[in-house]
Parts: sequence; C-alpha cells; structure tokens
Amino acid sequence: MTSGRGAGLWLLLGALAAGPAGADCRDLAAPRAVPTAAEGQWSLATFNLWRLRDTEKNSRIDRPLDDAVYQARLDALAGYIVDTLKAPVLLAVQEVENLAILEQLAERVTARGGPRYRARLLEGHDPAGMDVALLHRAPAEVGGVRALFADQRFRNQPLFSRPPLAVSLTAPRELTLVIVHLRSANGLGEKPWVAEKRRRQAARLAEWSRAHSDTALAVVGDFNSAPDSGAFSEPWTVMAASGLYNSWDRVKSEERYSYRHRCRPQTLDYVWLSEALKAELQGVAVSRGNAGRYDRLYGSDGTEVVSDHDGLVTYFE
Repeated sequence: MTSGRGAGLWLLLGALAAGPAGADCRDLAAPRAVPTAAEGQWSLATFNLWRLRDTEKNSRIDRPLDDAVYQARLDALAGYIVDTLKAPVLLAVQEVENLAILEQLAERVTARGGPRYRARLLEGHDPAGMDVALLHRAPAEVGGVRALFADQRFRNQPLFSRPPLAVSLTAPRELTLVIVHLRSANGLGEKPWVAEKRRRQAARLAEWSRAHSDTALAVVGDFNSAPDSGAFSEPWTVMAASGLYNSWDRVKSEERYSYRHRCRPQTLDYVWLSEALKAELQGVAVSRGNAGRYDRLYGSDGTEVVSDHDGLVTYFE
C-alpha cells in the first residue's frame, strides 16, 4: 500500500520532474476551465489521468492506493471532468489501470451531475498496468474497438507497451479515433534504444495515419514529445510529417502547452486531425490549474490537483 500523502515513490517522481525541491513553478496561470461546447457543437478532449490505479497490487511495480485516497481521487477527477473539461462527448484518457476503475469514474461523473459515460479499454502490456482508454457519452455511438500494433515487437518486447486504441464511431459523425500514449523519454540520454523505440512507435503510427488520411481520423493523446527539444522532439517531428493537422496551431503561441518539465512549458498532448475533420474544427482550448503544481499534486496524491497535465479540448460542428 502507498504510505502517507506525498510519501514514497510518487513524491520522488514529483521532485525529479519539478526540480530539487519539487516545488510549484512560479507565475502559473490561474486555474481555468475550458468553454462549454456551443449548441450544435461536439467536443473531443485528451487528458492524462496521472496513474489512476486502485487498491489492489496487480504487479511487482504496482503501488496501489489506500481506499480513502482512491475514493477521493475518483471524486476529484469526476469534478474535473464535469467542471473544468465541461464533460466532452469524447474523452480520450491515458494512464488508467483497468476498465473497472474507468467505469467507477464514469459513475462518479453522473453522481456529480454530469452525463452518463460509457468506458472502453483494452488491456495492454505495460508492466505497471497503465492503459489508454475512452469515455464517451451521447450523442456518441461506438461501432467497434481494437488495439493497433499489439503484436509488433522491438528488442524481444512489445513495440507498444500501451497499444494505441482505435475506436470506430458512427456518431456524432463517422470517424476513427486513435488514442495514444507513446513511450516516455526516461533514459533517453543514456540508453540509445529508448530513442529508437520512440522513433519506431511514431513512424508506425504516422505510416498508419497516412494510409487512413482520406477518412475522418483523429489521432490523440500523450505523445511524450514536443518541438524544439532535440532528441525528445523526434516523435513529434515524425507525426508532423504525417500529413495530419496539429490542432495546437489554433491556439495562441503563449498558450501552447499542456505540461511543464522543470517548469518549462511543453506540448506533450495532441489532437492530430485528417483534412476531413480539420474542415469541421471550430475551436481549441486548454485548461489550466494542473501543469507545474508539483507540491499540490504529489502532496495530495492527486486529490487536489488531479494530474501533471492540463486537458486539451477540441470543438467540432
């Protein structure tokens, strides 16, 4: 079980991300919700749930929560989805342990006064059990769900520990939604295979996207990559050459970030669109209140500040 609030591995990880003391960054933007979708619009969001796990130890490196913290996390995330992300029709998520947790989160959203969501998740290969998934609500209708590249290998291991989740939707319009969480940059400077794995993941995803770019396609999620950052930028560079449209281009330059690494803003989270969906894009917004608030995130075990990422939301006619 996890020890007291802010202790153990999670506090250490917070300190490494934020700097020697793990302190909150200075001059952060005030917490801010995204706009509610206008009449006639539907919204698609991506959000990293910051290792949303339950009270059971499912693997050697799993660090389960005690029940009080787990329940508080569900309540806090439900409030964030309803009040800050404004209950998007499609909510792509990363870092959730299993389908049962996501279904419990959906129930908390409804109890909070939000809409009734359905959850979609296929288990991947991540050693800590983290997966990508989808929460969707009316008017969305799902025709099918499958994992992409789940059997592809790299160095005798799965190429994707978290295989992209491809969701075929029939409403609010026909489209394919691919939810992504690429390999992190941990070890990037010391282990050459890390850079190679990240390149191969991005190249495979970009190749697949090009082959489907004549359809309505959205490739979204946490790409663990950002422009103008050396080797860390390689997956972003590959995706930028895929022919898909980067929805961050609709956001003012000073607002183009969803994460802070050592307090420096980064755009780790993306909604890439085919031309068919780009033509229907009416707006892009990013929430504020999470990125850079290391003390409150790790000190509360995610029950006050709920993630180290802010949410990225796109709006379509």
